[in-house]
Amino acid sequence: MQYLSNIQNNKSGYLKMLIDEVLPEIKKENLADFIDVFCEKDYYSVADTEQLLQAGLKQGLAGKIHVNQFTAIGGIQAGIANNVLSVDHLEEMRSEDIEALKGTKTMPVALPSCSYFLNIQYTPARKMIDEGLPLALASDYNPGSTPSGNMNFVVAAACIKMQMTPKEAINAATINGAYAMNLYSKVGSITKGKLANLILTKKIPSYNFIPYSFGNSCIEKVFLKGEEIKYKK
Repeated sequence: MQYLSNIQNNKSGYLKMLIDEVLPEIKKENLADFIDVFCEKDYYSVADTEQLLQAGLKQGLAGKIHVNQFTAIGGIQAGIANNVLSVDHLEEMRSEDIEALKGTKTMPVALPSCSYFLNIQYTPARKMIDEGLPLALASDYNPGSTPSGNMNFVVAAACIKMQMTPKEAINAATINGAYAMNLYSKVGSITKGKLANLILTKKIPSYNFIPYSFGNSCIEKVFLKGEEIKYKK
């Protein structure tokens, strides 16, 4: 407790504690697969982000960053330089940020329910896709900015607010999302050899109806690893 009190309002001390004590313990106990940094003005700077990402890599933790939510300060470029698996948020995207992502293995991830809850602008998905970038969708489920894990709403919001087509949004929420979690070889598409994690819908006109009928669940049955699970309709 004394050590913790000594690092209050001391970012360098806090970062040192994370790097020297917390990350080695995470590795020892096998508690995580990734290290995720919120690179943003007044939070973690680009330099802080690079320091944490590199420390995470030394402990075998792949990097991910939440970045460009409120400001664009070079975090995307820092993430790419450190081989992060994904860059999440991206509400504020400059032309140089889009260009930097082209041809990389880093997956851009949009979080539309966060934009909805905080009443901030949405990720410019249409522009990014039209310029050749892939895009994943996620809920950003957390108590501070997105207290909802409803992916049906995420897909609908991507279509309604971000000008994505239903096909693009469903693809972004499934196989691209699986890529962003380094799980694409196991899940994310209905493919021979992958886990049978899938849903069966009620009778609907087409898959386009899923985001169109936002707020309503079209799900009839849910299967995980090929086994039907109880689903509260």
